[in-house]
Amino acid sequence: MKAILFSAYVDDGERVIATAQPEFLQPALAELESLCSALTVEEELGPGIALCAVPETRRLLRQAMEHPPVFVRHLAPAQAVVELRGAIEDDCARLALALAALPEFAWLGPGQYFAVQARLLPPAKQSPVRPFAYTSGQLNQKLASVISEETRAIESIRKPRIVLSIALTAERGFVGISLAEENLSSWPGGERHFARLPEQISRAELKLLEALEVFNLTLPTEGEALDLGAAPGGWTRLLLQAGLHVVAVDPAMLAPALREEARSRLEHKRCSAEVYLAEALHRSQRFAVITNDMRMDARDAARLLVRAAELLRGDGFVLSVLKLPHATKRIQPLPVLREALGILQETYAIVKARQLFHNRQEVTVVAASPRQSRLFAGRRLSRAESRTRNVVFRS
Repeated sequence: MKAILFSAYVDDGERVIATAQPEFLQPALAELESLCSALTVEEELGPGIALCAVPETRRLLRQAMEHPPVFVRHLAPAQAVVELRGAIEDDCARLALALAALPEFAWLGPGQYFAVQARLLPPAKQSPVRPFAYTSGQLNQKLASVISEETRAIESIRKPRIVLSIALTAERGFVGISLAEENLSSWPGGERHFARLPEQISRAELKLLEALEVFNLTLPTEGEALDLGAAPGGWTRLLLQAGLHVVAVDPAMLAPALREEARSRLEHKRCSAEVYLAEALHRSQRFAVITNDMRMDARDAARLLVRAAELLRGDGFVLSVLKLPHATKRIQPLPVLREALGILQETYAIVKARQLFHNRQEVTVVAASPRQSRLFAGRRLSRAESRTRNVVFRS
């Protein structure tokens, strides 16, 4: 068997495959280089997908877990390279042998939950396109069946503990084994897909669903929520679904079905966010959740959220999208983002940012624990407001 094994794959160093939105691949790689100065980019396997050489793969994965990058969506170890022949039976056998030869394969055993995550990578611009004779789903199914039978581990697509990553180009397969948490996302390439439901109002709902998952947040089931830039009402619908009373602020109309369905728990304020915030601050309103998906400069959005901090309950959180400009000779998106995050960090003790799969030219940020010495000077705090606020986050 060893003769077949060594002819099937080559193991010549430690590598990791990093995935990001194509336009933000370079900032993503810079983030990884800040965690590992010895990291080098070997090649771009496809748009937004880079093969990187590192001294210690597992150390980099752990550092990325401890210091989550903004632009890197997914990391996967590439511990061996397999030559592909194009037929599923042959390729499956070669990939299985390569995986079995990795030291981490010993993690698999009776009762362990695992998933095979194969990706057929889109070709880089300079590479010719050769169609695959099989799908990633077919490959996943075949390999998972073989591995489960051999190790008695249990396939768990949605909540695996161990991930067997396979990235396929036209001629090569890169394989690696890691814990699901080490990949930054439990979904192949960080591509979190949701089923489209009949009641879905807009694509924006997917951004909120993914953000709640990535940041380990749970919407409260009672209290009030403030949704800035609400129209047509996708985020409002999800807030209502959780059980919250929602104040939706937007000069534009909300979806008719939404207005009829939740009239008793929905207030639509047809004005600008700035006008509403001035009124709400005067009334000393308090919200459990504040969301924002308005189309505005990231720095202006940050300043708006600073104003909204006084409306946030002590145990509440803010979830907002920050829109970034496209890179030009005069304007660069990264300084804009850094400035916006700096504005938020002056007011909020907890600020986390990630570019999600459903984000476009934007990142999603969560903020919590307003710095009370600045916001509530001269006002006696309630018991709820005076506690340290990490309740909504699960590390």
